Amino acid sequence: MNNSDTQTKTSYQAELFSNRLKKKYKELRKWARKKRISCYRLYDRDIPEVPVSLDLYEFLPDGVDSVIETARFMSDQNARLSANDPTVEQGIKERTYAVLYLYERPYEKSDEDEAEWLNAMAEAASAVLGIEASHIVKKSRGHKSHKDDEQYQKNDNAQEISGFVQEQGQIFRVDLTTYLDTGLFFDHRPLRTVVRDTASKKRVLNLFCYTGSFSVYAAQGNASYVESVDLSNTYLTWAKDNMKLNGFTDKKRYVFTRADCMRFLQEKAVAAKSGSLAKEELYDLIVLDPPTFSNSKATTDVLDINRDWPQLVKDCLNILAPGGRLYFSTNSERIKFDISKIPAKTAAGTDFIWKEITEETIPQDYAGKKAHKVWEFVLK
Repeated sequence: MNNSDTQTKTSYQAELFSNRLKKKYKELRKWARKKRISCYRLYDRDIPEVPVSLDLYEFLPDGVDSVIETARFMSDQNARLSANDPTVEQGIKERTYAVLYLYERPYEKSDEDEAEWLNAMAEAASAVLGIEASHIVKKSRGHKSHKDDEQYQKNDNAQEISGFVQEQGQIFRVDLTTYLDTGLFFDHRPLRTVVRDTASKKRVLNLFCYTGSFSVYAAQGNASYVESVDLSNTYLTWAKDNMKLNGFTDKKRYVFTRADCMRFLQEKAVAAKSGSLAKEELYDLIVLDPPTFSNSKATTDVLDINRDWPQLVKDCLNILAPGGRLYFSTNSERIKFDISKIPAKTAAGTDFIWKEITEETIPQDYAGKKAHKVWEFVLK
């Protein structure tokens, strides 16, 4: 294909992308504001010829960095929007950024052609959103040399673009450039809401906690105790900062544990089985949302969720209190869930019931997509 044909094809695909964005932006912007959501997925490989996703982030203004200040700001902004104040939309545009992820194609493109093509898609997104082209951050996901653990690799050459966003009353710090992921997974918004709405007076364990979004929601739901576990110091610090942002600073009530989650679970399960884990140390609610694959330098263990999920689920069930709940989630497309791989009773002889709740946990901005799978287990 000559250069002219390539440019024509790229222009056509940019137009397809633009038209799709206009439609979805109009729909999702109204939904997001109604639901108090300031960051969401706007496009996710809807058109086969345009294999990208686009995530939108509306940052809070500088100085708005607490729950109370955020509530006041959002109330004032919504009132001004209702009054058709022309300056409000401009302020929102100036604080809006987007991350454009390029996914792997079924065919090869040269790096130069790929860069030009991605720039064209970024320009289309910039025009539709009404934001500067410099506010579109371009990344590659699952593309060519991408590795399974790349989402945790730091990009030291990137100029940091970070700030605070609000989601349904909670505040989170996001970083759009330093890592592949930004610190907040939108697809688990409904499950976070379930955790918040059911955590009151419960002991909550958040495994593979990442930046602690589930922990923040659990604390907001008045959990009596929240333990966040991760092997990464970077993410545990980030989780602590997110908890602090939302006013949760009680060190006895909100605990952060640096550990290999597989070993942490094994040790807790063994202690529960031997009777050395007191009943009051069992958990009422556990969130198990591990990466698909992890090969950290900080541990000799290699996690492959397609292989290891039965052991992880079994260990979680063994440290649940009577009537406790476990939410097991994965974004692995290859996982084969077979309940026969898990003992029918816990080590203490307790029965449990289970069901897949994936459909109930897919948000509107991921409608029709297979963003993740979720199973709920409840001890009798």
